[in-house]
Amino acid sequence: MSLGDIVGTVPVSLYGITSKKLIEIVLATEKTDKIPTPLAKSILYLWQRDQLENEVGIKKLLEAATYVEPEKTIAFFREIGLQEVVVALKESVL
Repeated sequence: MSLGDIVGTVPVSLYGITSKKLIEIVLATEKTDKIPTPLAKSILYLWQRDQLENEVGIKKLLEAATYVEPEKTIAFFREIGLQEVVVALKESVL
């Protein structure tokens, strides 16, 4: 399952909390060097335009979070009860 497909299973009503938590995961890590430069630039571009709480923004944040902290990312989705996302992420990033 691609990251786009995974994001498609996240309810739109949870985009806000998902975006905030994924931003927190990405900014709190010391492993930022693992995020490819084009992805980081894309996230900054979307952030400047207040576009991190839509499907594209969530996808970019999810991609970055899985590069730097896959376990924390999976734990977050487990906490909010999105088991389908947890299973898909385990299959694709671990």
